Amino acid sequence: MKSFFTVAFVLISVLALGQTTIQIEINYVRSFRKEKDSMIVELGNTPKLCRLPIKNNPNFVKYAALLKPYEQKDYFITRKLFEIGVEKGSNMIKSIRPLIKSEVEEYQYLQPEPALAVAAVSANQEPEKLYDEAMELFNKGSYEEATATINKAIIIHTQNPDYHELKALCLGNLKQYNQSTDEAMYALEMDKANAGLYEIIANNYYFLQDYENACKNYEKAIEYESENIPRIYHNYIRCLIEIPDPYRAIAIYKIYEYRTKGLTAYIGDEENFDDDLIFYTGQAYQQLKNWKKALAIYNRFIVMYPDFYGYYAQRGRLYQQKGDWLEALRDFDAALKLDSSQTILQLNIAQVYQELKDYRRTADAYEKYLSKYPDDAVQLGNYGYCLLDAERYKDAQKLFDQSMILDTKSIDTHIGRILAAHLLGDTEKKNEYIGEAKRQFPEIAINTATLNTLIKTGNYYYSDKIITIWEDAIN
Repeated sequence: MKSFFTVAFVLISVLALGQTTIQIEINYVRSFRKEKDSMIVELGNTPKLCRLPIKNNPNFVKYAALLKPYEQKDYFITRKLFEIGVEKGSNMIKSIRPLIKSEVEEYQYLQPEPALAVAAVSANQEPEKLYDEAMELFNKGSYEEATATINKAIIIHTQNPDYHELKALCLGNLKQYNQSTDEAMYALEMDKANAGLYEIIANNYYFLQDYENACKNYEKAIEYESENIPRIYHNYIRCLIEIPDPYRAIAIYKIYEYRTKGLTAYIGDEENFDDDLIFYTGQAYQQLKNWKKALAIYNRFIVMYPDFYGYYAQRGRLYQQKGDWLEALRDFDAALKLDSSQTILQLNIAQVYQELKDYRRTADAYEKYLSKYPDDAVQLGNYGYCLLDAERYKDAQKLFDQSMILDTKSIDTHIGRILAAHLLGDTEKKNEYIGEAKRQFPEIAINTATLNTLIKTGNYYYSDKIITIWEDAIN
């Protein structure tokens, strides 16, 4: 999936001054904290940490005076907007200007919602009793019963956002994501600054694989979140890792660190959300090939939790990505000793041994994986390519045929069949397979450049050896 930048409700323009690019945005200041050489300023919309230099900054006193009112913790009271110039890359604040009256009116929509829920008052105590009963059922995992109970409360008193929030949570756990979002959206009409409601909506979009809308709502959840609940940051960073958008993932983790003042680093809560949040941040650094920072996180977790499979497995993947094959194999072996059921790691092991041209061990790893997942068409095809490298052409052809039965729409498998037929000297079959591929994929030119074209998409990999054989087969 192609990465994208999260859309924010912030007005932004860009000025290029010499070699420096200044991003001008209309935003509000959520908080700030003074450090030794600079002041950390947290902007509210699309939360971001910026720095206001103290030394050699003739404007510091003036800008600091503008920020002074935002020492208060209840930062949604004044909701004052500024025009702020931020240097791209360094996130240094270069200018701050309060908006004039006409601008305030124009950009009023950028102000945060007041942290005030609006619910109609009910003299009837029955809805509250039903709410407590539904919450008890929810906590026991009885989501259908909880939904039925909270519905009774909603029928009596529909204008209470808490009731709809609980129903949204129940429906989300029942995987009724669209209905859950409807409930949360209705509750937001009465409680516009409720971070939990935005989180529910974001989680629903995440599970529906609508990552753009998931990110929009996670951003609002982070904006309004004020209790430093690691779960919200954890869920958003997990989403960003999967997109992937590692830069934003790291930025969100730094916001979490800033808001908690670093006191929670490497300290897990009851559900380990905090530990997992840091672990996902390690994966973001890994995606950026910042091996040093990623390894520091993985190494620390392995020291803290030497009996946990996942930390060894992920560090092994990092070593594999780096091309440190022996270190990768050691970690994969350690991971499987801790949890032998994690057959998925056999694919990593197969890939490493294939890089080492140890085709016997490569085949052994694929056999272990396919013994558990015999209908995985993609890995049957990958095993076939391994056997082509090992010059076991008949066995490779059988695997490509098995893969084709499971999935006729894989160009990779079609190419494998063509290669196997060519290497077996079966020109008739090869031409038959080329014809099938052309009919199945009219949008792909089947010629000597096909493999290189597929490689450029980022979804395929072929060795130089395979590319050379392909070119010979097509000529």
